[in-house]
Order: sequence, then structure tokens, then C-alpha cells
Amino acid sequence: MMDNIKKVFHAKCEADKKGKKCISVVTTPEIWEKVKPVYDLLFTKAYEIETVFVEDPGGTYETSSERELHVQDASPELPITDSHVSDFLRQIPSKGTVSPMVSAIVPDIFYHGFSTRSGGLSLFSSLSSLNLNFNPNRRDPRVVVQENRYRLAAACGFDVEKLYIAKAEHGSRVWVVGKDPPDAYDAIVTNSPGVTIAAPGADCIPMLFADPVNQVVGAAHSGWRGTLAGVAAETLRAMAENFGTVTCDVLAVLGPSIGPCCFEVGEDVAEKFAAVQPACVVREEGKVKPTIDLRKVSRLLLEQTGVKPENIDDGTQGTEATVTLCTACEPEQRFFSYRRDGAQFGTQVGFIGIKGAE
Repeated sequence: MMDNIKKVFHAKCEADKKGKKCISVVTTPEIWEKVKPVYDLLFTKAYEIETVFVEDPGGTYETSSERELHVQDASPELPITDSHVSDFLRQIPSKGTVSPMVSAIVPDIFYHGFSTRSGGLSLFSSLSSLNLNFNPNRRDPRVVVQENRYRLAAACGFDVEKLYIAKAEHGSRVWVVGKDPPDAYDAIVTNSPGVTIAAPGADCIPMLFADPVNQVVGAAHSGWRGTLAGVAAETLRAMAENFGTVTCDVLAVLGPSIGPCCFEVGEDVAEKFAAVQPACVVREEGKVKPTIDLRKVSRLLLEQTGVKPENIDDGTQGTEATVTLCTACEPEQRFFSYRRDGAQFGTQVGFIGIKGAE
């Protein structure tokens, strides 16, 4: 059984390494009926699977250079389930080690971090290797993303079954853990120890919030639309209304995100940000488009809601930017970036939780 899964996984690996999306599977109708569930689990809509039925798949075959050829010549003895595939993936070594970045301002009663690209199973170049978000139009299947999340949780010491990642819609809706969640939301808040909440990012800012007085945490996905929609203020409002948070007690951390060095926008977007803070729009000689400093405007909006300037970690106050690095041009390419990588981009997260009683 594991041999069958291994063969299908190998076909995916070869296609990803070569950048191919078309797979020709040579097999019999009987074998295909039994192994198709494995293909359904390991391949997404981003691939085109073509079946070539033959009487004996043990021969030699050729296909076009655009296609990856895979001969499926063995039938599993028993039906293959999701758990079989998960068990197989669990045995595969990670590419690198999980190495989250942490902020110095978050106290020890919380655990938190910002994931990097290292430590997962994803093979396609722009998804490699710790992609943490599933999208059926990208090459990472749900089962691989789930395994990547498991490895992040195992390395960081939290329960992956209690991990909740915002279902981003580039707005300002907030889910309070324990209440019915909206269909989509860009922020999450909780006061439950052991529950890990996270905000995705691949240029957008993953923001983390910690209230050490009431022991409340928040996580928000803040792109340019969410920033203008007030997602940070809405997160703080939800913490206050549901758990008694006072904004001046809150610590806020802005994670890896696209910097003013790389975030070019059109004039329509620039005008929207100039209306909030003219200084966050940068116009440089020789550049056709203006750039936006999302971090500067985010700091301004946080301070306007009552967060103390010294309680914001965004790398702009004369200290080394340990977590607020540019996802698009960071020299070692430790982060995923939509602007840099295009449609097949991966996703990192900022996560935070409240430690339970020891």
C-alpha cells in the first residue's frame, strides 16, 4: 500500500521539480480505480491528469516534453484512505528546520512566532517548503498543508488541533473563538489558554496582539485593503468588548511583510493612503509608480486607537527589525511573497497563544 502512495508522491515530486503541471498516467482501468483516490489527495486543480489505459502497463512509454510520464503498474491490496497518505507523509524528512522568528516585546505568559519558509514538505519552488495555506488552484494539496501545519505545531509546542488561521478576505471582520465564525474573517481573538490563533501573510502584514493584563490575544491579516478598512482597530475593539482589554495595555507586533522598498501601487491606491498619512506614500525619482509604507500607516492607526508607541514592534523605532522584514526582497528569501513569486505563492503565518497552567 505504501509503495503505491510512494509512487504517486514521487510523480508529484518530479513534476514539481521540473515545473510541469501535466501528468500522463499509464495504467489499466482496474488499477486506476484503486489508485485514483491517492491522485485526488496529492494533486490539485493546478495539475492536469491524463490517463492512458493499456492492457499491460509494464512496457516502455514516451510522452511529450511538457508532460511528466508516470507508469502505475501495481494495484494496492486494500483501499487507500486519507490516513494512509498522512501516515506516509509523516515519515518524509522536512526540508530544513522550522525556524520561527519572535518579538522581544511579547512577555513569557504567551507563546508566539512568525513562520518562515523552512521546515516543511512542499517541493514546488515558490511553495517550498513550509507553505501553510491551502488553495485548490495552487500545487500544494490539503494533506501536505496539514502536514506542514503539524510540523510547525510540533516544533513550537502547541496543539495543531487547536490552531485557527484567519480565512482572509482583505476586510476587517473579526472572529471571537467560541462564537459562530463568519464565512471569512481577517482577524481572530481569544482568551482561551492553549488555543493558537494565526494570521496568514505573503506580503500582507500578519499582526499579533497581546494583552498581558487580561491575558487576551489577537491575530490579524492586514493587507492594504484591510489596513484602510481598519482591521487593526476592529481587532482591538473585539478584544475590549469581549474580554475587557484596555488598548493602552496592548502589545502589537507587525510581522514579515512587503516594505516600502517594494510595495509599488497605482495612483488610486496611493491617494487613499495619502488621505490617511501623506508621509506613508513614497515617490522616488526614476520610479514610475509610488510605493506605500504599510508599516508606517499601521503604526499611525494603532497609535490613534490608543496603543502606546513603545508597545509597537515594527522595526521603525531605531531598533533592529527582527520580525518586520521585507517579504519581497529579504536577501535570503526566507519568506513567501506574492509580489515576487506570482500566482503559485506560499503563505507564512504569525501565530500567538496563551500558555496554560504548568
